[in-house]
Amino acid sequence: MTWETYRKEIEEKGQLPEDWYILGIDLGTTHSVISYWDNTNRRPEPIDISNGFGKIPLPSVVQFREGEGDDGEEEWVIGEEAYRSMKMYPETTIRSIKRKMGTNQTIRLGGKDYLPEEISAKILKELTDHAQNLNPKAEIAGIVVCVPYDFDDASQKATMRACELAGLQDKLICLIKEPNAAALHYNFRNNLKQDEKIMVFDFGGGTLDITLFHVAERNEARIKLAVVSQGGEAQHGGDDIDATLIEACARFIEAKTGQTLNDLAIENQVELVARAREAKERLSGVQRFRIPFTFCIPPFVEQITREEFHTLISPFIEKTRKLVLKALRETYTGSLTPDDIDRVLLEGGSSQMPWVREMLLDIFSDENKIYSSERPALDISLGATYYAAMKMGLLSHPDVESEKLTVDFEVTVPHDIGLEIDTGTEKKFFPMIRRGTFYALAKKSHVFTLSGNTEEEMTGFALKILERVQADDPFDACKPIGEISITGLPVRPSGRTKLRITLMVEEEGGLVRGRVEDVGFGSEYPSSGFDESFAPERFVKTELSGGASV
Repeated sequence: MTWETYRKEIEEKGQLPEDWYILGIDLGTTHSVISYWDNTNRRPEPIDISNGFGKIPLPSVVQFREGEGDDGEEEWVIGEEAYRSMKMYPETTIRSIKRKMGTNQTIRLGGKDYLPEEISAKILKELTDHAQNLNPKAEIAGIVVCVPYDFDDASQKATMRACELAGLQDKLICLIKEPNAAALHYNFRNNLKQDEKIMVFDFGGGTLDITLFHVAERNEARIKLAVVSQGGEAQHGGDDIDATLIEACARFIEAKTGQTLNDLAIENQVELVARAREAKERLSGVQRFRIPFTFCIPPFVEQITREEFHTLISPFIEKTRKLVLKALRETYTGSLTPDDIDRVLLEGGSSQMPWVREMLLDIFSDENKIYSSERPALDISLGATYYAAMKMGLLSHPDVESEKLTVDFEVTVPHDIGLEIDTGTEKKFFPMIRRGTFYALAKKSHVFTLSGNTEEEMTGFALKILERVQADDPFDACKPIGEISITGLPVRPSGRTKLRITLMVEEEGGLVRGRVEDVGFGSEYPSSGFDESFAPERFVKTELSGGASV
């Protein structure tokens, strides 16, 4: 059954059957979390995937073992075991695959090439298998999966493809932006006030999402949150800090042994990655840590202090600070100052490093503004589960209800969406939908006049859809969403064909759709009836021909 069918039956039964699971998934760069809706207590609960050992997050690590399964068949190992055995299988262990989502970079394992979404699908399957193992009779009724606010169109489509490959296509309700999920979870734990401005600082292994919400309305019955700014960077996370520590460790090794990083065996390079990550994590709790380089000849130990660590990553810290200030400066309603922000929510595992709080305290000058839950690595998944329960009709729809209080989101498009325009002397980005546009209004049309010197140029052209992540990005930095090849337009003189091009962005999933219409040229050339819709793909050209989609 599809999630819509399950929802209908829930409405008819008036309750959620015990064996039906509603899930929220935070598909993270370094760790992933799955939660389920506890209908008895009417709240989400995280699922322990360690068989009782209390390690709820699943390491987002996938490992391929050739000829080691039953009967000598290949075996896929996901999670903690894959992370712990990286040294034994260094060339077939995949980490941080989320950073490659939306690209066509392939990973070769066992003589076969895999796309990032195919690897992510195995993590999703492992998570949902754990959920179903809680109850042999369990049925997944619906799932919401989180994505970063900064994910582009291709990355979101890749995430949906991963869900499909994991066998979840009928159960996937929608994607939700991670900061929205965090704000939703926060609301159920705290009392927001009228006109408060909240910053969600979601700092994970791969990305930094900074989202500002304004409590636009707050009374006894309703709370309305409006997104007023989005910032951060898709490739700015804990993995980048690991890389800096790895470089420092490589210098230690070269000084002690004369070996460079490239001189190390592949399994020792993997060991080095694990040592660097351990040092980062341990320095969050202690002032100094001794890193053991037992895999070197001769083996040695190098001490690093928290102060030295902070000095090493000072460029990263400074860039993070600038991203926070940029998010404040580039709001959709006018520049804000740190004094305008009432609360800062720390989300994601990387947000618990001491320098994060110190940096934010330096900006906002008020310890009481900075809030972190007991387990910030779980908040995104819990918020996604709240949203899933809402969509399944267990909480009031389309709003969320908690103690007679409804929560309503006004969510905006995070990036500029537009077209490539070739002026003959240069190529430019033509914005159709501006960042900050509410999804409810994210449908824009523009009429273009087609000009050309040949019949071929007048009966067809290539339409390139682009995404501009930062408002000040040059044309060359724009990311392609897809190319549409249009043929079969009526033969007319140059400048006598007008086409209405419409772009729209869906709120649930943030996917771009479009439409091309021939509107003719006044009474001289009536419309030919060419009217085609399209869904662009980054790596596949979409063809529209003579009123028929190919």
